[in-house]
Amino acid sequence: MITSQLKSDSDVLSALLSIAVDLTNSLTSAERFERLLVTSKKFIPCDAAAILRLKEGILTPLVVDGLHTTTRGKRFRVSHHPRFESILNASGVVKFDKNSKLPDPYDGLVESCEGNLPVHACMGAPLIVGDNIWGIITFDALNPDAFDSIDEDLVATFCAFAAAAASSASFIEKLESTVNKQTQVSENLIQQVLNHQHQEMIGESQSMQQLKKEIAIVAPSDLNVLISGETGTGKELVSLAIHQNSNRSDQPIVYLNCSSLPENLAESELFGHRRGAFTGAVKDYKGKFELADGGTLFLDEIGELPLNLQAKLLRVLQSGEVQAIGDEKIKYVDVRVIAATNRNLKDEVVKGNFRLDLFQRLSVYPISVPPLRERTGDIPLLAAYFIEKLARKYALQGVSLEPSAIDSLLVYQWPGNVRELEHLINRVLLKLSINKDARLNRISHSDLQLPQVSENWGRPPLIETGPAQLGKPQFNSNETGKSQSLSLLTDKFQKSIIEQQLLLKNGNWSKAAKALGLDRSNLHRLAKRLGLK
Repeated sequence: MITSQLKSDSDVLSALLSIAVDLTNSLTSAERFERLLVTSKKFIPCDAAAILRLKEGILTPLVVDGLHTTTRGKRFRVSHHPRFESILNASGVVKFDKNSKLPDPYDGLVESCEGNLPVHACMGAPLIVGDNIWGIITFDALNPDAFDSIDEDLVATFCAFAAAAASSASFIEKLESTVNKQTQVSENLIQQVLNHQHQEMIGESQSMQQLKKEIAIVAPSDLNVLISGETGTGKELVSLAIHQNSNRSDQPIVYLNCSSLPENLAESELFGHRRGAFTGAVKDYKGKFELADGGTLFLDEIGELPLNLQAKLLRVLQSGEVQAIGDEKIKYVDVRVIAATNRNLKDEVVKGNFRLDLFQRLSVYPISVPPLRERTGDIPLLAAYFIEKLARKYALQGVSLEPSAIDSLLVYQWPGNVRELEHLINRVLLKLSINKDARLNRISHSDLQLPQVSENWGRPPLIETGPAQLGKPQFNSNETGKSQSLSLLTDKFQKSIIEQQLLLKNGNWSKAAKALGLDRSNLHRLAKRLGLK
């Protein structure tokens, strides 16, 4: 049991100065509270002291001195503990009568006393931060008269310092929460694009070489770029390549898919909002332009952006001015915009679905990403790349494509482009990993299970329109009266198509290859396998 002794004024001032210095030092909140309790116990004769945080009607012990360590794991619901409730409702220090019949929440928890507490001294005070109750500080002494002659002003002073420490902890907590939230939001947005960084722009075709040249030219500038191309061609990869080779590469690239934005939230996503600006706006929210300040904003599917927002987007592109919903202040941002679309925006302008002035602002430097059917020479490279990348996921080794599989990949029209090719390889490898009798992991034509050429969802036909007698491949799929394998039928179909084109092009292999969307070397190799050469 601790006995009370009067301390000199100089001792008290020295202790208070020590606490004040702790408030400004680089300490954690727990360290500040621990030092404060240790110091206060030198002047307040008690056997136990604690600081508890209030959240949603529950008091959680943050720091305890003289109480069992298990106390830290307890959660005290205020409505179940009248002593705590009295402290929280008080305006200052509360001293409980030593004969109070109110149950003590620390029964069985004081280290110097076994079992329930006997008649003892107890007091506490609420810790106020701003206009809100942050928590409480409590003192308990086994000597029932311990607090009778104590200087209440001294107790109030220690409680004030505890409130100051709580205020500091609350400020740091809010600051960390805000920083963490914004960091997470930014990382989540950036990650949607950076997920592609493990992929390379694979391709050696002439169209891919030209695309890489265009990227190298525009990347170091700050010009806005409009990337057009069919779905699955890799527009996100192009945007990432531009950013990574720009002077902003050390700043974030923020991703926003305009097609997935509900119209009532689109403005908030782009420009942000302030708390209370509309129903559901419970806190401030930074828009993508603010998050991308100093870096790059990638607006995917820009053709889906509602007309009413196109004017506001134009304003940002013209002046750099961003105004959050519900905010009177205008902020200025430095953002490079890269937009992408699978629509023909010129047609959309004519139809009145897209603003001409916005189109002109976005397409300062237009880049077109070629569809896979126009770069067939890259297909074997891409297939090998995806096989190598994905085989590890299925614990497969030595996977390769048979010539028949490569030929099938070359003549297919690829309506889903590179993304479709990657998904196809994924499916094939999954099946190989399940099939224990796989032929040394060799992928054949039949393993691919490609849709028929006629099922290419409206893509340009594989062959050009010719004379009526050449309009269809001339072979009978059941010419012998017996069923034939899909591989054999496909070979016959390919052979018939090539013969048609050679006839239409007067035997010119280069023109036939162009009409079929193949590299000349690939056509020669395919023709040789089919017995045409």
